[in-house]
Amino acid sequence: MNIKLNLIPFSTAKLSEVIIANVAPESSRLILSAKKAPRYNGEDEIRGSVAKIKCEFINADLAKILKKSGADIHQLKTNTLEISGNENDLINIIEEELINTILPLHKAKVMLKWVSTRSSSGWKILKLVVDLTDLHEGEK
Repeated sequence: MNIKLNLIPFSTAKLSEVIIANVAPESSRLILSAKKAPRYNGEDEIRGSVAKIKCEFINADLAKILKKSGADIHQLKTNTLEISGNENDLINIIEEELINTILPLHKAKVMLKWVSTRSSSGWKILKLVVDLTDLHEGEK
């Protein structure tokens, strides 16, 4: 795994930008759901915009084994993948076409994910973040 890290000074670091460098994502994931997330102007959603695509995934190898045994893969705990990139490219992606695809995630970054609850919201779990161009490089 060769991820080039841009170091952020400790005093100005934002948890939303921290990359967890000592956790390696597995090479491929099976996408179970995908949804486009809009950009916002303050509190207001910008109609027709796409900031990222949020996906829920499971390990592709484990999914194959479970399917062969007749088990329901949708019972597994999913993890989050966010696909970022050029907004025009993200707009052109059809979410339904991502579902049940296996994506190469060799260049994905492991980052913190904000979890909102009524009583204790915070940076509680990990997510994978990958740029769309890195997904296309994985296809070569």
